[in-house]
Amino acid sequence: MFQINVKSNADKVAMEFLAAAKDMQEKAVVSALNKVVMQARTAASREIRAAGYNMKAADIKKALRIERASTGRLRARLIASGRPIALIKFGARETQKGVSVNVLQGRKVIQGAFIAKMPSGHIGVFVRDETRPRMPRTKKNKWHDLPIRELFGPSIPSGLANAKVQDAMQTKVNEAFPRILAQESRWLASKLSKR
Repeated sequence: MFQINVKSNADKVAMEFLAAAKDMQEKAVVSALNKVVMQARTAASREIRAAGYNMKAADIKKALRIERASTGRLRARLIASGRPIALIKFGARETQKGVSVNVLQGRKVIQGAFIAKMPSGHIGVFVRDETRPRMPRTKKNKWHDLPIRELFGPSIPSGLANAKVQDAMQTKVNEAFPRILAQESRWLASKLSKR
């Protein structure tokens, strides 16, 4: 008598399908997370500038690092790093009264500040500081003999932590993630159905 064990074959097929579906869903989530975090970096750059941190987009993106999601680690992160940024980067212009910079609440003049080029070639916005300890004049650090200090603006991490920037990014992620996840799921499902 010829017999096909339908039940065992069906169980095997069902298990394979469930495993493939679970794998497909995990891959869809990973892909969606990585696409959303890339979009979040672009949005962060735009929102940081819109909040008044008038830095170049390239300078902002350089300070934003992406930690990508992977299977087994379904989390993507956008990490900001960096120190306060030299004021020269904020559209600094010398005026009769000091240096005008465009940062946070719009353009303002820093009284008594000036733009100078150091022996190293570095250009910055400086103020005279008589309290600065003078260092012995040596060939290596000769400019430290000058009683001046450089001025800095906000950092990229402080820009990313800004409440308006955080709200705008959260809105972007909330609207983009479900849509991208659905697209990735459909694309992977179409690949699975062609096997």
